[in-house]
Amino acid sequence: MNEYADRKITKTSFLDDSFRKNLESALRFGNPLLVQDVENYDPILNPVLNRELRRTGGRVLITLADQDIDLSPTFTIFLSTRDPTVEFRPDICSRVTMVNFTVTRSSLQMQCLNQVLKAERPDIDQKRSDLLKLQGEFQLRLRHLEKNLLQCLNEAKGRILDDNTVISTLETLKKEATEVAKKVDETETVMEEIQSTSKQYEPLSIACSSIYFTIDNLHQIHFLYQFSLQFFLDIFHSLLTDKKILEGVADYAKRLGILTTHLFERCYKRITRGMLHEDKVVLALTLARIFLKGKGETNVEQEFAYLLSSSEQDKGDAVAAQPQELCKGLRSKVAAFAGVEQHLKGEEFARWFKSAAPEDNVPLMWQKESGGGAADREHLYQLLAVSAFRKDRFIAAANRFVLNIMGDSFYSETEIDLAKIVEEEVQSTTPVMMCSVLGYDASDRVMDLASQCQKPITSIAIGSEEGFSQAEKSINTAIKSGRWVLLKNVHLAPSWLTSLEKKLHSIQAHSGFRLFLTCEITPKLPVNLLRASRIFTFEPPPGIRANLIRTFSSITAARMMRPPHERAKLYFILAWFHAVVQERLRYVPLGWSKAYEFNESDLKGACDMLDKWIDATSQGRTNLPPGKVPWKAIQNLLSEVIYGGKIDSEFDQRLMVTFIEKLFAENTFDADYLLVDAGDVKVKMPEGIRRDQVLI
Repeated sequence: MNEYADRKITKTSFLDDSFRKNLESALRFGNPLLVQDVENYDPILNPVLNRELRRTGGRVLITLADQDIDLSPTFTIFLSTRDPTVEFRPDICSRVTMVNFTVTRSSLQMQCLNQVLKAERPDIDQKRSDLLKLQGEFQLRLRHLEKNLLQCLNEAKGRILDDNTVISTLETLKKEATEVAKKVDETETVMEEIQSTSKQYEPLSIACSSIYFTIDNLHQIHFLYQFSLQFFLDIFHSLLTDKKILEGVADYAKRLGILTTHLFERCYKRITRGMLHEDKVVLALTLARIFLKGKGETNVEQEFAYLLSSSEQDKGDAVAAQPQELCKGLRSKVAAFAGVEQHLKGEEFARWFKSAAPEDNVPLMWQKESGGGAADREHLYQLLAVSAFRKDRFIAAANRFVLNIMGDSFYSETEIDLAKIVEEEVQSTTPVMMCSVLGYDASDRVMDLASQCQKPITSIAIGSEEGFSQAEKSINTAIKSGRWVLLKNVHLAPSWLTSLEKKLHSIQAHSGFRLFLTCEITPKLPVNLLRASRIFTFEPPPGIRANLIRTFSSITAARMMRPPHERAKLYFILAWFHAVVQERLRYVPLGWSKAYEFNESDLKGACDMLDKWIDATSQGRTNLPPGKVPWKAIQNLLSEVIYGGKIDSEFDQRLMVTFIEKLFAENTFDADYLLVDAGDVKVKMPEGIRRDQVLI
């Protein structure tokens, strides 16, 4: 753009209505033409790329569709795309000159190294900048001297040795070269200091490069996982500017260790916001692999290669449950397990092989090692053993391995703070995409967020021509005023999303403007929009605890602490019931006979119902005796309308009624009431009736 600015370069796209007009004008007048987003290739460009020219009466013509156009000899065309995953057809590649501007590992490594030096060691960064400037001046100085010498030699007449000008220039060149060499020697000490310091931060920059190229390939697991380089650089920049994590730490080595640890944690937490739960363990294992490689104490590539290359045949062998058969792949591919068979005959292995949680106590069945990295290898060998003999517990073992390597703070069960993310991490031109599994709608969360942040918001349902025009009008207005805009069900219009992404890429928006998009997870979503957005996936949380955390994050403290005090305990009972109902959906057809669409709308309706009955019964009193709670009305509304209204199976209905009658009863307020009573596993109802007591 800068090079051709004086020639009035024209920007266009195959999606523009005026594309043909711009192309004809550029061909006729010889203006440079930049065609963006060429992943949507239009065959109308074929005659231009094929150079299908005709010469008639001194004119050079090219046929575009059904029209002959004069071709200017100064015409130049550039085709560009922002989608690094696009693959062009061979016939297009053979007719153009391909230039790849995507980032490389070494360039990203150097870029991250420069940023961390600028943040952590500004003195070294300044010395390096000064040194580079000085070296440039030296080279320029020598170049001028060489140029002067060549000019003198060219102008010399007769014998060169008799020309005083040439001799004088040679002497000056020699003197200047000696001075430059002396100054270069003086800078060697500074250069050694810079290289020594840079080498200390190289592992962090290498980790940055490895992490980015790992997340860049996540789309091979799921089409939704598209992350741009800017997304990663934003994470890295936020880490370097976060003063809280380095507060009070002056030692550079300790600061580097803290930065490295928090880099992996922050990357995992931000990336997994847009991932399905079943795929998060893959990212965690890959990050642990990069972390171990960066420590340099041990080489674990062979072990991870075995984990990642587990074949379908190995999975099929697991059904046979014969240890001697299951260990074949492990024994042949991992040297430390060469003698594993001799450990399979003892009683300790037999007990472990049949245990319910084999990841808790893995017996020694590998060659024990010592030295640096031995503890990390032990954890990895435990994971390999579980992977080989008890594949059904691999996920649990993998999570334990990640915690042992990365630390207990790597996994966190805190619900994401949407308000903080939207206000502090998301820019006005970055859309927030809320992708949901089938039957889950995130629109209510956006509306609640706008109410919480006291932001005006416009909500529009996409799917019709009227919706498109309303959306464009609302966005144009909000860009200037700073309002929020919510576009619902955008998966119904994937072609329109392409033009929306292009528009967002070129606008200058008000700092308060935010665009929210809700959609179902579908491969029709444009890749460029996914890469430009901050993606959040919404699915039922895995596990009762995670479900309870999400539920209470969506219920404000003010609502839960309203009198009477028993309201908080009833909310906890409802949250527990909702968590059980959703968790059983993960085990269809064992949990429920079919997959019902129980979601947060049901929980919200149940909360409104509880509030209505509690307010009507308490009549403003601060306490409500359990015997006065209208249990029967609550049971009927839950079992017949709010949750039970979605059930069409008699067995599932009986199961639902059983849960409701057990939980929504007067005895649940007893101090010794058990929510779960299954042999050794017992879960008591939290003591107390206030919110802070039930959420311990």
